[in-house]
Amino acid sequence: MKTTLLAAALALLLLPAGAQTLRGDYVEARTCSVYAGGCHYSGEYVTAGREALLFWHIREGRWNGVDLSGLSTLAAVVADNNLAEPSARRQSVIYVDARASKAQCEAIVRLLSHRYAAVLGNVRTVKPVSIHYAQQDKQITVDVPGVATLHVSRYPCKHCVQPHQVWYQPLTPVREAEVASAKLSVYRDRQLGVVWQRGEENSAFVGEFEMR
Repeated sequence: MKTTLLAAALALLLLPAGAQTLRGDYVEARTCSVYAGGCHYSGEYVTAGREALLFWHIREGRWNGVDLSGLSTLAAVVADNNLAEPSARRQSVIYVDARASKAQCEAIVRLLSHRYAAVLGNVRTVKPVSIHYAQQDKQITVDVPGVATLHVSRYPCKHCVQPHQVWYQPLTPVREAEVASAKLSVYRDRQLGVVWQRGEENSAFVGEFEMR
């Protein structure tokens, strides 16, 4: 009993001051099919998949003493190679919910920049934006006026996908990640020198995230 209590106390001491767990919903849409036949995957690997939209909706949680519950953030990422390549040179823009206070915005940017530095690469800028997020049944919508739109549909069941045809993994850790169909994936902002619009392809991952 004493050993268990001591271990718990030591664990608490090792946590960063004010750091707590964040939980929420995650959506990722790439510019390539993450679920496809082998020939389709091979053909796209060297020509596509260099861009992605990463979205987090924080349902609950605090980070370093700042309450982030109810806020959302979106990152647009581009690279000089398929994002599955660790050596791909990446740059990104982080879009933070305009409702966030200065302290909340700084906490979100600091968290993402530190936790996902390798994924985001060179963060070119941070922009406050209006973010609209909705999830109904198996349909997910993320709309950032003037910046990006995502319409994603989950599969009817979690076992509809053949595992050997899922060629990628989410760019960030996701609990029980599911492949989903991106009915529409649009990036309109020109901060990164590139825009895209894709639709009706199995290019998305959805799930829940937990950051400690």
